[in-house]
Amino acid sequence: MLSSSTGQAVAAIVLHVVNYNATAHIEYKTRTFNKIIGRHTIYAYAVYLVISALVRDFFIHRALESANDTIPIFPADVAYYLGNSLFYLGVALNLWTLYALGIKGMYNGDSFGWLMDAPVVNGPYAYFSDPQYVGTTVAALGHAVMFQKLTGYALTILVGVVFYISAKYVESPHLRWIYSHRKESTLYPTKKKQ
Repeated sequence: MLSSSTGQAVAAIVLHVVNYNATAHIEYKTRTFNKIIGRHTIYAYAVYLVISALVRDFFIHRALESANDTIPIFPADVAYYLGNSLFYLGVALNLWTLYALGIKGMYNGDSFGWLMDAPVVNGPYAYFSDPQYVGTTVAALGHAVMFQKLTGYALTILVGVVFYISAKYVESPHLRWIYSHRKESTLYPTKKKQ
């Protein structure tokens, strides 16, 4: 049986992804946020998504602190340095992705009417199709290694699986739809970042 803190972490992981997919779909179909906030809605939305991710991470951290399922795979020093290295590698991959896409590309800008001229294929996209999700999963693995708890490894797997399902079955079809209907989708054309 899941502890309440682990259950909250599971819910936070799933709800974070459901939240950003639902809000992206709502915005694409209704332009509600653009109507309320205006042309620069994407920046407020980016802050909102970062806060949502931090809330998710808070619940994951709390679950790891309260879990009693330690499995010491590594000596404590190795776990500390390896875990931190993985965590910062994941953060660096996310920052590299942000640099490659820009805020409008990273935070569902296409759903907000900011369409790219062409897909980004440089930077981390030369290695991964969804580098921001790989980065977040690697950062979660870093946390799991630092705490050396089964809960951490299970939550890391959940993060990866939820991102995979979202990217393959929700986001990719949504993006294909947006770009196949480019004329009615574009509110604010953007240039492809080189």
